[in-house]
Amino acid sequence: MRDKLKWIPLLFLIAVTAWLRLADLGYSDYQGDEIKALWRPAANESTMDFLYKQKKGPIQFFVTYAMRAFDPDFSNEFLQRLPFALAGILAIFVFYKLVQLHYGSKIALYASLLLSVNGIFIGLMRIIQYQPFVMLFMFLALYCFSLALQQERWRFRGITLGVAFWALLLFTHYDGVFIAPFAIYLLIRWYNQNADLPSRTRLKHLLVPFTVAGLLLAAYFIPYLLNIPEETKAYWSGRIRPPQEPEQEGRSSILNFELYNPIFSLYLYPILAAFSLPKLRQSLPLLAWFALPWVVLELIIFDPGTHIYTYLIPAIILLAFGLVTVEELAVKVIGEVWGRRLSIAGAALLFIVLAGISHLIFVDSTPEYPYEKRGMLFWTIGGGDQLREDKYWVFGFPYYRGWEEIRQFVTTTENNGYYLTNENISISDYYVPLKFDAEGAGHYIYIHNPQSFKTWDSRDKVLYWRENYKPVKIVENRGRVVAEIYYMPAGSLEAIRQLGY
Repeated sequence: MRDKLKWIPLLFLIAVTAWLRLADLGYSDYQGDEIKALWRPAANESTMDFLYKQKKGPIQFFVTYAMRAFDPDFSNEFLQRLPFALAGILAIFVFYKLVQLHYGSKIALYASLLLSVNGIFIGLMRIIQYQPFVMLFMFLALYCFSLALQQERWRFRGITLGVAFWALLLFTHYDGVFIAPFAIYLLIRWYNQNADLPSRTRLKHLLVPFTVAGLLLAAYFIPYLLNIPEETKAYWSGRIRPPQEPEQEGRSSILNFELYNPIFSLYLYPILAAFSLPKLRQSLPLLAWFALPWVVLELIIFDPGTHIYTYLIPAIILLAFGLVTVEELAVKVIGEVWGRRLSIAGAALLFIVLAGISHLIFVDSTPEYPYEKRGMLFWTIGGGDQLREDKYWVFGFPYYRGWEEIRQFVTTTENNGYYLTNENISISDYYVPLKFDAEGAGHYIYIHNPQSFKTWDSRDKVLYWRENYKPVKIVENRGRVVAEIYYMPAGSLEAIRQLGY
């Protein structure tokens, strides 16, 4: 009976991980960064020209290219997101195995559950973006290096495969450099542990795979760096803190974390971090892993955005040490039997609550957090007012504004070829095959709770038209109005008034 019961926590981890990433995955319209990840080269644009103008590595584009075999026009949001969600689920499984190799099953379980229910990781694994594959290759690289340390049959192949996965990681995104402290720690241990081999042999098994990987990376990234468009350079420079200049106000990592993990996670994490301090000596490699991305993202990069996931991963393993310390204290104070029982019950309740919160904000879309307010026990969270301060990166939350219905309407009714909207142009231009033009429009598409966070349009023509005319089309989602379409004559406000409007 006891052998069967030990599988319950792992089954819970699997169920929660899969549900929070797959449930209602196709609900949302495409969001801005998802559209940028689709394989959509311009007419007569070569494959390499398309890849070289991107702001990140090519892996996510290869994935969306492959998905064209099943969904050539990218019309099925669920299908396009599925490989990214599955990569995220597999990443958590590999993460569990990696942590288990180094710190045992209990730390692995607690760390994997914390990772699984953390809103940042859920949001990033529910959209078409590179992060799930970054995490998958990251954990596979470190896992292979770890196997090379611990199992004889993996002594050499673990190094080779680990380097191969690290190369794939760097082809996915530059975030791959942040595993360097922990990877180097593992490789140094491997080198010292195999002292029975000549130095030349050990160096050969390290240098050969790294040389091959380095040449492959150079073959792609050297031409890439030589062909970076000015737009990409401007984007990168805007994310780096300007040296010797008055500091601008950037988006807060703390506020971003709290948006994805509302109510009490912001307080839970520091508490668990404090309880992890007694385990500091055995977690020094994790601290080094945590320190590199934290220093780069919080002290050098002006706007780290959701890239904070790179230092949250080692931080979460440290937090798992804190949970174990709490359990050990409970045993000392209450006694072995009841201390174990209460700590297990407390941990189960904690993860059930955290999973429930994540379900309500990522899967349940009535209402759509964070665009709409949501009541949750004694708390009220969300609402567009805070989002309009432009201090947040918002990815993976439920978002349906009926853009396919909007496209159907504007293309099958009278139109002059132009439109205007209060939504992000990256979204509207994907769905609406008309030309964006303030004076020429045309159809004005007013989106309620848009991702641009502009709940109204300041243009005089738009304000006048919405005050004096009714929409020609209203789009609803489960009884809520999510979009209104107006038809306005072309020209300025003064011009259309002269025409008698």
